Amino acid sequence: MNNSNLFSSVVKKWGLIYGLIGVIFVFLTAMLGLQGEGSIAIGIGTWLFSVGLAFLMYFLATKEYRGENGNLISLGRGFGINMLVGLIGGAIRGVGFYIYAKFIDPSYIQNMMEAQMEAQQQFGGASASTAELPGFMKFILTAEFYAGSTFFSVILGALIIGLIVAAVNQKKEEFNY
Repeated sequence: MNNSNLFSSVVKKWGLIYGLIGVIFVFLTAMLGLQGEGSIAIGIGTWLFSVGLAFLMYFLATKEYRGENGNLISLGRGFGINMLVGLIGGAIRGVGFYIYAKFIDPSYIQNMMEAQMEAQQQFGGASASTAELPGFMKFILTAEFYAGSTFFSVILGALIIGLIVAAVNQKKEEFNY
């Protein structure tokens, strides 16, 4: 298999796997009511799972490419693979979240906002209703914004975690002089 076919097959395979696992994770946390609950431990746990999933997907993608490419992968090629895997996975995850929040459970964002307002009141914050919020804040409370921010956070993670994984997995040709 030549390098361009290998590159695209690895990116498509691991991007799809990453996106589907991400969508399942989003659905499970939403259906179980774990997002926006106000618990610090649950927030840290979901963040750790997301970071661990990203690291694992990027690592396995670059490892598969390296194994099929004569045990060689450059930093740039590994980073490119990880960015595209993150792009595909983030797009799938963002669309999945949008479908869930817009069509499957339209009250999801409202419930999450109410839980956050309750947590704010418990810690002594001012109580406010969503009707009192400025226009830009109302946009932040839409399924479109949450889907876009999900995609953006995956891309940001791909930049950071993808570069780390590419550096760990790189293997250059050895020259004897």
